[in-house]
Amino acid sequence: RVYDLLAVDGNKIPFTLEDHWAGTTPPQTGGSVDIGFDEAGQLRTVNPVGVGKEELEIAGELARQALGKGAPVLRASVQKIGTPVLVAMAIVAISWIWLPAVTVQIMAGMAQSATMFDVLRMVNAGASLQDFGRGGSAGIYGLLCILAMAAPALPALWKHRLAPLGYFAPLAFLAAVGLGIYMKMNAMANAATEQMGSLAGSGMGDIVGAMMKQVMQAVSVGFGIYVSLAAALYLAWIGLRALRQR
Repeated sequence: RVYDLLAVDGNKIPFTLEDHWAGTTPPQTGGSVDIGFDEAGQLRTVNPVGVGKEELEIAGELARQALGKGAPVLRASVQKIGTPVLVAMAIVAISWIWLPAVTVQIMAGMAQSATMFDVLRMVNAGASLQDFGRGGSAGIYGLLCILAMAAPALPALWKHRLAPLGYFAPLAFLAAVGLGIYMKMNAMANAATEQMGSLAGSGMGDIVGAMMKQVMQAVSVGFGIYVSLAAALYLAWIGLRALRQR
């Protein structure tokens, strides 16, 4: 069968479905194509470009079927994990990703905040307080953070006597990060004090120690930590109940 549907520079070029058409669906009126010619200038191939109306309809139908099949699975997963647990997990994730975890008072009336992921990026890069809020990778700390956020779903997916320990992951991660940062800042302060004391005497060391103490006081916990802590404590309570029932 010959199709007069191919227009090149205003001229219609006939082509056959068997000899020229390279598409998987029949050609559509008004559709865009990529054409190829042989050395003699004769039409060789006609390839469809873009997505036609029929392809869109087929894709839409496939998407609807996939959603229809996936909806029961999603509902079953939600029921298995439990809505309260999912809500608590969402609160933890939102708190760590978007809410301020640490606030640094730079000067009167001027403060800078950093999310949990910002803090993890800073720790991974070995940066200073001046690097709060900058980009970069959180590295292994970011991976551990994501695992801690997802761990409360573990008991619903893994039937093991130790699986309820996943409920404690967000609280344990918060404690580990807080303790690690506190110890690191104390170590930095002590190292700076001792270094200046050895170079300029005990008097200078005391001055540096006082300055570092002011820096420590300028750092405060953001409300994102308190929000995530409340959700993490709730998950830990669920985990404690689950362990007692075993």
